[in-house]
Amino acid sequence: MNWFYNLVKTYDNVSQTAGIPDNKGNVLLPPNCMTKKTDIKVIIDGEGRFRDAENKNEEIVILCTEESQNRTSGICPHPLHEELSYLCFEDNKKKAYFNQLEQWKDYHPKVKAVYVYLNNNTLLDDLRSRNITVDIAELSPYKKDGGRKSEKELQDEIYKQFVCFSVEIPGDFTPNLWEDLPVTEAWQKFLNDNFSMINNLCYVTGEMEPIATLHPKGINTFTNGAKLISCNDYQNYTFRGRFTKPEQANSISAVASQKAHAMLKYLITTQGYKCDTQAIVAWAVDTGEAALDPFASSDELYGLVESERQQTETELVTKAKGILAIDYAKKLKNALEGFGDAEKLRSTTRHIAVIAEDAITKNSGRMSITFYQDLPENQYIDSIIIWHNECCWWFRENNKEFISAPSADKIIEVVYGELKGESYIKVKKQARQRILHNIVCGEHMDYGWVNAAVNRVSNPLSFTKKDGGWDKPEWDKAISIACAIVRKYYIDKKEEIPLELDELKDRSFLYGRLIAIADRIETHARYLQCGKDDQNKTSTNAIRYMPAFTAKPFSTWNIIYKQLNPYIQRLNGAEGYQRLIDDILSKFTYEEYISDKSLDGKYLLGYSLQRREFNKNNDQEEKK
Repeated sequence: MNWFYNLVKTYDNVSQTAGIPDNKGNVLLPPNCMTKKTDIKVIIDGEGRFRDAENKNEEIVILCTEESQNRTSGICPHPLHEELSYLCFEDNKKKAYFNQLEQWKDYHPKVKAVYVYLNNNTLLDDLRSRNITVDIAELSPYKKDGGRKSEKELQDEIYKQFVCFSVEIPGDFTPNLWEDLPVTEAWQKFLNDNFSMINNLCYVTGEMEPIATLHPKGINTFTNGAKLISCNDYQNYTFRGRFTKPEQANSISAVASQKAHAMLKYLITTQGYKCDTQAIVAWAVDTGEAALDPFASSDELYGLVESERQQTETELVTKAKGILAIDYAKKLKNALEGFGDAEKLRSTTRHIAVIAEDAITKNSGRMSITFYQDLPENQYIDSIIIWHNECCWWFRENNKEFISAPSADKIIEVVYGELKGESYIKVKKQARQRILHNIVCGEHMDYGWVNAAVNRVSNPLSFTKKDGGWDKPEWDKAISIACAIVRKYYIDKKEEIPLELDELKDRSFLYGRLIAIADRIETHARYLQCGKDDQNKTSTNAIRYMPAFTAKPFSTWNIIYKQLNPYIQRLNGAEGYQRLIDDILSKFTYEEYISDKSLDGKYLLGYSLQRREFNKNNDQEEKK
């Protein structure tokens, strides 16, 4: 349960921000709270007199019980804000709601005002007076597709409208009860005073505390209420067969459960790297501060330094982001997306946790932790730096050249192709998790991926535009991504793979250089004849023969070279290119050269670096 403990610890470190929305509206939930989409806002005064009502489509933080947080079809009222079915229409639900509200109304005057107002039984008339629909007869009986709504659908449309309350009192600047922290604190106090359960050992904190009987759901908004922990189901088989009581299987305190689930939900919402139902998150557990860089931007320093003066709510959220080190999430996200300056990571001094969670489907009731690593800060930093330094290659965009690690999604695309549908999403999630192991745990690049990427880019004409023509720019990017994967694979095998063209005598590397020269000769000759616009429209013989060349390099090279004759003549003998070919041929052993053994991924490195050398010379010529 180390991951659970770290979530609780992190929550404690930033607990002062619970209930305070950040600038994007995201909020760390206080214990016994949940988010809910509201439909109607009712405004009353401090004496419980009606003032106004309006339609309000907004997600807010509401108070809840363990039971109401997990309710499906049973009668489990929320403490304050509720559906119309509980407030007006259904007697059993209304009775349960009012019984609960009556028990804690004296803990806060605004709650008492709501109780007084609802006891007047004027809610429906008040809503009608503001033209808010509360009668089935006013609804359209037709669905968007033209079909007719059932009576149950029409009833639910009215009954399930969610109502929130606002109490306006002179001198009070927080009328909305979901934003009023003292109201939340009053609910917590009521629970502590009235529901002191028998203490038991919490497996997370190691303390004797009241144990949770239900755990929150809806941690990831993309999984439709899936749960991480479920151990109290007497009807099915959650624990039966191994234990006689649920607490024997899982003993987690109510407070620890609320904190951990709220913290994970907040992390996923604010900084998760998401794919369908999967979410990957990195965060700093401790509060150790980094040595500040005087030249860093304010963005990089947020939350690390605060003055001793009284802090506003905005400042508290900013400080919490420093403690959580959202920059760590960005660093991991950037590592997965192929961005970021790896060296800047060394300026941080915290303890890092990385977690991945997933559900089988969006409608699954269960989710699981599929990856967890708790790393010392240096190990985490070094892992990302190693990834950026080893799984990288030359990329060219907007006539600018740079070295970068490709993004996780681009790697997956090159390995598996551009597929769509549910099966591809499953493959993509598994692949992302494998890349997470490569980055964070330092696991070696899988040869199956290397082979798949090399095979795919070795068929250049499979990269097509919508009109069916060859998509050379996309193929060029795929070459760079495949080279990064190949480079990482061989570095994992303790081989040195430079990023510059050198005197490497590897057979595949040399053959890669040869096909780059053949491609260049034909491209150069066509440029002189037709101009620059023709270069990307049609492929050269070298490109068209590339699949055969990788399978049988010696035989195919002889075919390609013979077809170069007219282009060599157009270049007046192509003396410079011929010398370069002779120089490369001299590096082969005779046996290696005449062998038709298929090439490995290093041929792509040779092809890419030789082509880059030509482009570099072009750039230098243009500058002259």
